[in-house]
Amino acid sequence: MKRSIFPWVKEDLSRKMVLITGPRQVGKTYLARQFLPFFHKPQYLNFDVPADAGMINKEAWPLGSDLLLFEELHKMKGWKKYLKGVFDGREENQAILVTGSARMETFRQSGESLAGRYFHYHLLPLTVSELTGQMPQQDSLEVINELGGFPEPCLSGSADYAARWRKQYYTDLVREDILEFSRISELKTMKFLLEMLRSRVVPCQQSTVGYRRCSLIRASSAVNCHLTRAPLLFL
Repeated sequence: MKRSIFPWVKEDLSRKMVLITGPRQVGKTYLARQFLPFFHKPQYLNFDVPADAGMINKEAWPLGSDLLLFEELHKMKGWKKYLKGVFDGREENQAILVTGSARMETFRQSGESLAGRYFHYHLLPLTVSELTGQMPQQDSLEVINELGGFPEPCLSGSADYAARWRKQYYTDLVREDILEFSRISELKTMKFLLEMLRSRVVPCQQSTVGYRRCSLIRASSAVNCHLTRAPLLFL
């Protein structure tokens, strides 16, 4: 399955460094790996893998690598200064693709500047248009409404599996991503807030043309109401 941003990223790789960010498990690695066959000597490097981390620190990838694909690089101290040096000193026609979670998008906006050196894409969950190639359009909408747009639960075809996946996802989100940015006074309260926001989104209603519509005004009001209370959870 090709994501909607695929052709634009492919084109931009020949111009500048490309950064792809997005939530956990939204399909960044799957998308990034789809570019490997378009290069003669691509190099995939994941900072979470000790052997790859050593190669990254030493810039010891093979000469002639025409694509450098970095994952989890934002976990490296001084990663923006590092990328700036790699980009400025890269071989001729060498493409650079970097993926990272939402944390990378936040850290990207502070500290060392990469201005003029990259294009940034934010990968979102699956859309109806992206699923339409796999199934009829109306079925795509039904699947996303029931299972969500994250690839793993969406393509599982199981409501039970999707529910268990979401439960684990929220737990990981609270314990890992949110705590990465700030100290939270009560984890259980934060998790309760996330569940409350979900429950305030009004169930979709069947329209006369067979599609579903959501009460966006009511949902938006509920979200705004609860977000105003969110700062009380921070120390």
